[in-house]
Amino acid sequence: MAENVDVIITEVALRDGSHAVAHQFTVEQVTAVARALNDAKVPYIEVSHGDGLGGSTLQYGLSKVNQFELIKAAVDVCDYSKISVLLLPGIGTVEDLEKAHTIGANMVRVATHVTEADISKQHIENA
Repeated sequence: MAENVDVIITEVALRDGSHAVAHQFTVEQVTAVARALNDAKVPYIEVSHGDGLGGSTLQYGLSKVNQFELIKAAVDVCDYSKISVLLLPGIGTVEDLEKAHTIGANMVRVATHVTEADISKQHIENA
């Protein structure tokens, strides 16, 4: 028999879902979705460009709104949910991570390939 285990959800529609809308989320859209997820008691809401912090580039697609404005908008309407960000070393920087934390992000997912583990160390240690 399986043991009962806690499941902790990180909702990623406000990050990964931005790919589907060419990274064109507005502050109003992020606010509405974050508020609804907060009301639903979702523990973590991931907000940033689809390719994570620093992803708004010609190569990955330009965001309609600066990622930090979107993160701050989500932080401002959440009193239960914690706001998370994604950081891909080589795209996002330690400075991006520090700025996200300063405006209220409480968690980061550092996504890396095993071949890049050496450059990810600084991001993980900083987080």
